[in-house]
Amino acid sequence: MFKDTRIAFKVYGCTLNQADALSVESFLKSNGFKVVEQIDDADTVVVFSCAVRNETEDSIISETKKILNQGKKVVITSCLANSRPGRLINDLPNAVILIGGDNAEIVDALRAKQGSVLYGKTTLKPAQPTSLIYPLKISQGCTSNCYFCLTKLARPKLWCRPSSEIVNAVRSAVLSGSVEIDLTSMDSADYFDPPATRLPQLIEKIVNEVEGNYKIRVGMMNPQGALKLFFDLKRALMFKKVFKFLHIPIQSGDINVVKDMNRNYDPLVVVQKIIELKQEIPNLMVATDIMVGYPTETQEAFEKSLKLIESRVFDKIHMFRFTPRPHTKAALLKQLDENLKKKRSEIASQVIKKVQLEKHSFYAGKELSVLITNRIPNVRLEGRLDNYLKVYLPDRPALLGKEVIVRIDDYTPEHLIGRFL
Repeated sequence: MFKDTRIAFKVYGCTLNQADALSVESFLKSNGFKVVEQIDDADTVVVFSCAVRNETEDSIISETKKILNQGKKVVITSCLANSRPGRLINDLPNAVILIGGDNAEIVDALRAKQGSVLYGKTTLKPAQPTSLIYPLKISQGCTSNCYFCLTKLARPKLWCRPSSEIVNAVRSAVLSGSVEIDLTSMDSADYFDPPATRLPQLIEKIVNEVEGNYKIRVGMMNPQGALKLFFDLKRALMFKKVFKFLHIPIQSGDINVVKDMNRNYDPLVVVQKIIELKQEIPNLMVATDIMVGYPTETQEAFEKSLKLIESRVFDKIHMFRFTPRPHTKAALLKQLDENLKKKRSEIASQVIKKVQLEKHSFYAGKELSVLITNRIPNVRLEGRLDNYLKVYLPDRPALLGKEVIVRIDDYTPEHLIGRFL
């Protein structure tokens, strides 16, 4: 029978893709399909693709070819299917490509012949929670038009999930045992449920209407949107059930480069607002993204980004080297030499490691509360401080989902290392 087909998932990219994959998995299970964890055990593999970087695109093509060569059926959906279907059709002629929508047509894709191309239109409900961490998509698409971004082409229209549906999904997740609720989005600052519910009001609504032991992690927001929300965000972040954490990708410390990216903000203004917010919420952790090697980045502009990193305003920095993506305006610009981009990224990486190591040294010897959210069997537990900083701990399965006091003994640039008292 068709429903006896064993289905596995391979997910690339961000938490938005993870949320989509969970929704599809939940939908299939509720309709009697067999879902397995391991690709080796599957007859069909659904690939949730990512379009952010060239390296990821090449990896998706390569890994999918290996799966097809094992005689398995493959359905490719999400960002790369939406933005680069031509390459997928050419390089993976035996795969089924599902373009657009929100994967509610997944059953049609599973039934389709190899090499078929389908077009989705509808939106799935939030997934049924199955783990301690619950990624919940609150919106899709964004209102920005950054010249380097291919994901905008993959998810072009802004769609926001009704706040009542989000509250119900969070309530269901908490009742099922989830302790971390990740509000995922391409740009959470764009969230709006008429007539007056933006992100801060959504957070307040969840906290006021959903009882239980859980914490909310607010997803990434672009600086231009964050600037408009800072006042109300301050209040939302002060709730006990909200991680004191923001992810605001500033991309460059140079205003001219930011403008060349078609991003509408002054990095120095954003930094000042973050400083003011940290004065109100001292343990607030702010993550950012820094792009090195954008086509118009001069040596002076690069040094401004380094100064931004060295300012210690940002606590977690994701640095990546610019790579031109097809169909984007940035790809049409004269590109910097690859060796120069590599050199700059190496310099920035070393500065980031130094800054983050120094910041994490602050926690050494302290006794802190940690929410345990993940386990690698026979290796370790992983948890989060109130500001979402990751802590590695000895493996004690009974503590999963609990909030415990630990002592921080060591640290790396990426995480803290603790022990139970």
